[in-house]
Amino acid sequence: MSASKRFLCSLCIVAAALLLTSCASKEPINVKIHTDPEGSHVVYRVESDLDEPWIYLGVTPYQGVTFMDSASFDGHSSITFKVMRHGYLDQVKKWTGQQFYDEYESEGQLLWTPRLVKAGK
Repeated sequence: MSASKRFLCSLCIVAAALLLTSCASKEPINVKIHTDPEGSHVVYRVESDLDEPWIYLGVTPYQGVTFMDSASFDGHSSITFKVMRHGYLDQVKKWTGQQFYDEYESEGQLLWTPRLVKAGK
């Protein structure tokens, strides 16, 4: 086998190993969020030592799967979900990483049904 073919083969093996290890630490999380009224935007973020960006999931009623790093469930992280709709106050639910994991394990899904409150004029 030529040196260039060995290099390409080694590069493919390293790339495959990196892909497999990065995917192995992700946990699939079933999410169901319904709001009253419907049509709210759903975002979440995992906060640890750094300010993490909000991740957009979609519009309510929302049902889907998101993948979270398993390190998000330790005692040093917090997980926050927020729903937003024009003309209404934002609704926020926040857990420690461990509280989120415990609730998810007992229910088998994240189920949240916030009731939106109209914003004052």
